[in-house]
Amino acid sequence: MKRQNRVAFFNILSVVLLNGISLITAPLFSRILGDSGYGILKIYNIWASVIAIVFTLQTEGTLVNARVEYPEGEQKRYQSATMGMSTLLFLLCSGVVVLFLQPISNLLKLEPFLILLMLVQAFGTYCVNFLSTKYTYEFKAGRNMLISLAVTVMTLVLSLVLILQMEYEVRYYGRAIAIAATYGLIGIPACVMILLQGKTLYHKEYWKFCGVLAIPAVFHNLSDLVLGQSDQVMLQQMLGDATVGHYALAWTFGNFLFIIFGALNRTWCPFFFEEMKEGKQVAMMEKTRNFLELFTILACGFILLTPEVYHVYASREYWSSTMVIPLLVASYYINFLCTFPVNYEYYHKKTKVVAAVTISSSLLNVALNYVLIRAIGMPGAALATALAHGVQLCMHHLYCKKLGKDSYPFPVKIWAKYAFCFLAVMAIVYITRNSWLLRWGVGALLGIFELLQIKKRKVLI
Repeated sequence: MKRQNRVAFFNILSVVLLNGISLITAPLFSRILGDSGYGILKIYNIWASVIAIVFTLQTEGTLVNARVEYPEGEQKRYQSATMGMSTLLFLLCSGVVVLFLQPISNLLKLEPFLILLMLVQAFGTYCVNFLSTKYTYEFKAGRNMLISLAVTVMTLVLSLVLILQMEYEVRYYGRAIAIAATYGLIGIPACVMILLQGKTLYHKEYWKFCGVLAIPAVFHNLSDLVLGQSDQVMLQQMLGDATVGHYALAWTFGNFLFIIFGALNRTWCPFFFEEMKEGKQVAMMEKTRNFLELFTILACGFILLTPEVYHVYASREYWSSTMVIPLLVASYYINFLCTFPVNYEYYHKKTKVVAAVTISSSLLNVALNYVLIRAIGMPGAALATALAHGVQLCMHHLYCKKLGKDSYPFPVKIWAKYAFCFLAVMAIVYITRNSWLLRWGVGALLGIFELLQIKKRKVLI
């Protein structure tokens, strides 16, 4: 119990620090940069994420499979070989980008210097995530927290120093430089360390094992990015930088819940894979029910308190996006429910299926964005994403029922009651949006209930 709680605590704290930088600092930077500058920076970060996925294959995602496939003595060599594969691929792809820098700049409507910064940020992000994933599955959560703290502090300090030295119209440059420099300064030494520890740049078997899993996952991760953020790119193209700035701040605020989900998921996943491998079905399902209950109550509490907290978080010019946030949270909640079938598919190495479902959902999302943004504007983008995630959940669930037949551990009855509770609370939020006392009262009751549950079971998950 003590080990489980310690791992959970440090994993949650490290993920919140590492991925919560934009959330923690958004009120400050949205005011300093202005809505247009904040919108440009958001689009820049989306394209940097695309580069990180495509140019590196995000091979860190295969580390958990390698722990099942290979003995402990081979782990460092496998990590080194996969890092080497991603590094060589990234250098090759970056050379192509530099060669066609101006046409790419024109296509993305971003300055050439920002494109070069993207390359540094993308590779540094990959290396930091690789090291973080390695420590997660080695249950070294304390080291994860130190990495996250270093990234958080360096990014914030550098951003403020650089932004305050620039003209208002180009202050987003300072923020972009700070993020790229931080990930580069921490990520590149991490890359060198992993290569030196494993002393393996190329290994035919490891490269083949990694490629078979990672290449389909690229399409999944890229499509997942499209599914989650194509709305912002399309809002920029259809309604302008200021609108995407308003939507992006609401997305960043709501994304805090997704960061918490990511932290809890990184805590649950290692135990899921370990207990599935060892046949500990009862222990795994107990953690699953705890996970479902905890995150559902967190999601409900979040949307109940959203209107008032967001008005403190954001300046008045951004308040038009307040009631978009519950729809965004609904998307995150449906994505959370996808966790269970998706991890079951990953355990059975069905990465091609994961990719196919995500690609289908992302294409549907783009189509729905086009229709709904034209019809109802900014709320249409959030609604489109929620609907696409709903279709994604259905497809994953139906496939896993076929794959596992009677042995699939996550039937609808396991999570349906939690989903119904979330939908009921979401309805309350929209019906009572002008009655803060009722919403905060319900939120307080839910919080007290969950604290008592955690005290009773003596574990977070």
